Amino acid sequence: MHSFLQNFFLVSSVKTLVCLGLLFCIFYFLYTLREKISFSKRMFLGLVFGVALGLLLQYCAGFPEGGIATIQKTPELLWFYESYVWFKFFASLFVNLLKLVVVPIVFVGVLYVILTLNSDVKFSSLFSRSMFWLLITTALASAIGVVLAKYTDLGVGMMIAEGAKSAREVQNFNQILLGLVPSNIITSMANNAVVGVVIFALILAMGARSVGSEHKGYLTFVNLVEFLHSVMMKLALLIIFFMPYAIVVMVIGIFMQYGLESIRPTLLFIALIYASALIVFIMHALILLIHGLNPITYFQKAIPALLMAFTSRSSLATLPVTIETLQKNLGVSTMSSSFVPTLGTTIGANGCAGYFGGLVGVFAYNALGMEVGLVQGVMIVVLSAIASIGIAGIPGIATMAASIILTGLGLGEHFGLLAIILAIDPVIDMARTMSNVSGAMIASIATDKELGSFNQKGYSAGLKN
Repeated sequence: MHSFLQNFFLVSSVKTLVCLGLLFCIFYFLYTLREKISFSKRMFLGLVFGVALGLLLQYCAGFPEGGIATIQKTPELLWFYESYVWFKFFASLFVNLLKLVVVPIVFVGVLYVILTLNSDVKFSSLFSRSMFWLLITTALASAIGVVLAKYTDLGVGMMIAEGAKSAREVQNFNQILLGLVPSNIITSMANNAVVGVVIFALILAMGARSVGSEHKGYLTFVNLVEFLHSVMMKLALLIIFFMPYAIVVMVIGIFMQYGLESIRPTLLFIALIYASALIVFIMHALILLIHGLNPITYFQKAIPALLMAFTSRSSLATLPVTIETLQKNLGVSTMSSSFVPTLGTTIGANGCAGYFGGLVGVFAYNALGMEVGLVQGVMIVVLSAIASIGIAGIPGIATMAASIILTGLGLGEHFGLLAIILAIDPVIDMARTMSNVSGAMIASIATDKELGSFNQKGYSAGLKN
């Protein structure tokens, strides 16, 4: 019976039941607060509870080393492993539910934006302005990473042996661009290839607009898209309701899996990641000031999306929250709030391709004892912007961006240098993803403001619960 409980239910210890009991107590407490405090405050509480319980479990286990694979083989820590698996299950269940609606939201959202686009707003203006702000913020973020890494001598004297990890196969630039165009839309949807879905939706929507109202089925098609858009938003909000609970298990899982030991060898890199994220937020604030907007208002209202991005490590999974936050609290029109963040999940990642790319490039140069001058810095920035095109908004995809950057610098064969960084990727990925989402939101606000469809009063109004 004990073997059955251990191997099938993964509940073979009273300690495991206690851990699950603590989790459900936290869930219940958050549930009782659903009508008493705002959604963003419950999100923050979820983060606090996750950190507290994660550290508590690490303490009770004696801060074990060797990762989950080693812990699984340690009989006295079997409760720790079982608890981790259950926490990971709840976190994965929530993220999977969010991913379930991502492709429909992207597809229907692009159709909705194009088909309902005002006649006085050119799609070319929407697209060009969106691309400008997404890519320019990514390039600036990369420059921030380069400067910080250069100033702190990141990687100097740290010649690292090639690890077991190897670079993924990196294609040349024209092959990357060709790969963005889908050859089979069903395959693109099945593989969550958002760029392909966006391109197909754009082609379909532009084709429908070219037919226009002269065809009797056009208005029916537009009405259907509007209906589907409303349905997808309702489904997304239904799933988002569970977000504070999901944050708890996501944070606990990170602390249980990696603990404190995993981040000690790379404290400087982690510090620079979070310093870069802070400076990028300052850059975002300056962009808002340039457009005559109060940055404090933005950060107060963007908390739900930023916290979701921080804990889920997926800009795709955060997309429904991003769209809802832009529309409901930040005064961005449906047109820009649907299109720009969707585009931002695959283009212009301020964190994953921006300052992470800048830090990685300088780190590799310094670790190999190579000079990092102005030319090398500019190369890293340009490659970061290129690598940001087509980056999928899912956890860990920055590995591909780093691979593209190193290959562009002629250092592709030294990808193993990043093994020590990749070991703590989830810790730094939280800040990167939060920057990605904030960059997309800033691009959406700037684009909407420049197109004249921005609701200034909605932006300045009080925060809605």
